[in-house]
Amino acid sequence: MNGPIIHTPYDLGLGITLGDKREANATGTCYIQTGAGGTALLWEVVRAPKSLLLITFDRYEVIRELDETWLSIETNSERWVGIDGSFARTVQGGEFPTSRENMELITGPVTHFQFVTMGSCVDVLSQSKPTARFVELSDLKDYRLGHLAP
Repeated sequence: MNGPIIHTPYDLGLGITLGDKREANATGTCYIQTGAGGTALLWEVVRAPKSLLLITFDRYEVIRELDETWLSIETNSERWVGIDGSFARTVQGGEFPTSRENMELITGPVTHFQFVTMGSCVDVLSQSKPTARFVELSDLKDYRLGHLAP
């Protein structure tokens, strides 16, 4: 592929914007829980109504976390379009280590979601849209992520 890789900010419906130099910012590494019921992604956040951001997907096809980099080193950066410091975005035209074309023959069309902090990037290819909410540790009792609570 040689065309542009288009990054479009994605509104998580939280009422505030997340990302570099935004109202609030997710920090650090993402805690990931996967299972038959979908996946849960959890980040610490600063300047938000609650201390954690929980994003869930009912279904996902591929998920990966890149640490210490927030964009694929597999592509030419001159192809990147629309990067603006947003935490959540969709990506069109990007390569992915999994053969997306072959995967979509089996799964049907997917959307490439990307969640970016200063230290990592989580890519999710999914047929479903994410659901996001701010939570506290005590709210995690329904998730295996609850073991993070003191």
